[in-house]
Amino acid sequence: MLELTTERLRLRPITPADLPNVCALGADARVMQSLGGTLNQAQSEAWLERQLAHWREHGFGRFHVACDARFVGFVGLTRTDFDRGLVPGVEIAWRLAFTDWGQGYATEAAHGAIEHGFSTLNFTEVIGVTSVGNTRSRRVMTRLGMIHSPAETFEHPALAAGDPRRTHVVYRLHRAAR
Repeated sequence: MLELTTERLRLRPITPADLPNVCALGADARVMQSLGGTLNQAQSEAWLERQLAHWREHGFGRFHVACDARFVGFVGLTRTDFDRGLVPGVEIAWRLAFTDWGQGYATEAAHGAIEHGFSTLNFTEVIGVTSVGNTRSRRVMTRLGMIHSPAETFEHPALAAGDPRRTHVVYRLHRAAR
């Protein structure tokens, strides 16, 4: 099985056995605040199934991230928004346990996933997308060396007018720039 390692972390593809962790993150309002709110059991199961299907279809996706065998979160590459016609490219995305915020794990794991995308999957570019007010994720994107692309700011069609998360920004990282 594919496994990526960084200085402190071990990343492996998400599996059905990760459901308890998916549910725990989905039920944490702090984790889910910028992602549209908490998820119930059925919604968490559906999210996990979408991640597993993404791996089957594309050969890449979200990784289970652990530090010293302790679950930290999920980080990986996705083309979900691209496939929905929202953004042009493969996106780096993360969802970490609240207790692990501020430890640099999102940046470290994302860097590992991006390097895998560039070196093994031969991607030429990776993007980051988040709501304009998600300053924590925007700082991670900047630490990854991603460049904000203001011309690509868009209104997310799944979010109602007036929703503070509706306006989304795009960041880009080209393989040659890393």
